[in-house]
Amino acid sequence: MDRTQSSVLLCDHHTDYLENPDPAQKILVPAYLGGINPVWCGILITGFLTLIIIFLVYGFDRKTVAATGGALLGVLITCVIGCIFTDAFKIHGAVMAYSESLLYSGYQDLNLTKIFMSGIFIGASGAMMDLAVDITSAVNEVVHKKPSIGWKEAARSGMNVGRAAMGTMTTTLLLAYSGGYIALLMTFMAQGTPIENILNYKYVSAEILDTIVGSFGLVTVAPFTALTSAVLLTGKKYKDQVARELEVEVSVQKTEQNISDAEPCEAS
Repeated sequence: MDRTQSSVLLCDHHTDYLENPDPAQKILVPAYLGGINPVWCGILITGFLTLIIIFLVYGFDRKTVAATGGALLGVLITCVIGCIFTDAFKIHGAVMAYSESLLYSGYQDLNLTKIFMSGIFIGASGAMMDLAVDITSAVNEVVHKKPSIGWKEAARSGMNVGRAAMGTMTTTLLLAYSGGYIALLMTFMAQGTPIENILNYKYVSAEILDTIVGSFGLVTVAPFTALTSAVLLTGKKYKDQVARELEVEVSVQKTEQNISDAEPCEAS
């Protein structure tokens, strides 16, 4: 691919970004192209999207604070570990797709390695939000069923849910990252490439790094979310709110039962 074709390809993608209302493409990509630090920019935008998405799920509630806190901790831990391991493995951002076309299109000063680092925690942030919301919802349901529960017991319940969900979330990351490399793995097998040589390829190491670091982030999400949700959702004010909701629910059920019992009498 020559320089002209690369420029046309980048322009086409840039036009798609401008027409697409996705905040990540309307804000994140132009910021990266403008030379803003990819790691800090990625953290800010990921944190903002995490807060907005969880707020849309729970509304203005303590559950939003608990789930957002757990998800953001996982993002921060993933960011730190990703930066450390990327330097330790000496992985350059050029392993990313279309990086060569990007450099040939007049953006030679971009720090591709930092863009790669930001891609690690951005790619894993969705699974972290999912896990944080699952644990928070589970703790909230336990508190509703047993308003007298203490925060330690609620935290243990959240950890039990998180422990079961972490295994499937890790598998989700593995399949998501490796699914696009089926043809490459088939090529290695067809050529009889030794496994040690495969693992030493930079683009293979980069995918392994994505999966491992994302898994480490998920491990930190579960205990922190279980703890924060247990503390926030077992407070006296929240328990009083839950008790009032239960009273209203019981009152509605009794009213419906009385109406259903009265209907056969009227018919007779």
